[in-house]
Amino acid sequence: MISDVGDIARRRTQPPRIRSQETSRTRVRRAMLAPLVILLLLLTIYPTVYAVVASLFSTRQGTPAFVGLGNYIEKFGDPVFQQSIAITLVFTIAAVGLELVLGLAVALVLFDMRGEHRLIRALLLLPMAATPVAVLFGWKVILDPSLGVLNWMIGDVLGLARPDWLGTPGMALGTLIGVDVWQWTPFVMIILFGGLTAVSGEVVEAALIDGAGWWTRLRYVILPALQPYLMVAVLFRGVDALKTFDSIQVLTGGGPGSSTTTINVYAFKQGIQFLDFGSGSAAAIILLIVAMAFGKLASRFMAKEAYA
Repeated sequence: MISDVGDIARRRTQPPRIRSQETSRTRVRRAMLAPLVILLLLLTIYPTVYAVVASLFSTRQGTPAFVGLGNYIEKFGDPVFQQSIAITLVFTIAAVGLELVLGLAVALVLFDMRGEHRLIRALLLLPMAATPVAVLFGWKVILDPSLGVLNWMIGDVLGLARPDWLGTPGMALGTLIGVDVWQWTPFVMIILFGGLTAVSGEVVEAALIDGAGWWTRLRYVILPALQPYLMVAVLFRGVDALKTFDSIQVLTGGGPGSSTTTINVYAFKQGIQFLDFGSGSAAAIILLIVAMAFGKLASRFMAKEAYA
């Protein structure tokens, strides 16, 4: 407020020619931002508002009928939707947890290496650089129960029974978590590797001189310093894992049965496959609220830690 008053006072004391130039620059900046604002409205605000409105209608009878919050109430009474919530939570917690552990381990190993870590780091980033759908179809071929190279090694080389990685209800979700960990651990690793470069070498060296072992240095020096970077990784990967769709749709399609049907896949099935747009929109809005709540909690925790 004080800065605004000061800015107004400063402008009033400026010569008319300078005020005119500043006004022209402000108009140019607003004109340059206008297309971005319009694009944002078209791509995010409009679809969101449309989904909220669609979730208040039912199209099961062909003609849209206003049902208010009926679709939302119905969701929480649907056992398949309840199961999709549990599957979404299991997938998110397991995938993000494993990616944090593995990402931190790889970042620590690379940080202790000298010179050669650049080539290894570039190779580790390949899963992120490849086209996601192409990579997922590659995994589908690798995991094929009869023709996949993985089962060939297990069956013909090791002489063990060939598992159906994507066709067994108890195994499909674990396989999807494994593929997600393979694809996104490099993302977590690169965040934590950047955090390690910011850890004070003097503090680590002082702990080493005091006789602190590797675990003690990790527990009491490195991890506290990495906490903001860990929270950033949890925030980005948590929200992304909650709305994972492409890997599940390509590899299992939500099956077998509904054993890998997350909320996002449930919304797709309801809205696109069964043409019940209201039900699908309601599920998508619930997922949006969950993701926003998670992002808000993580952001508050990060802000609290930053000012602690």
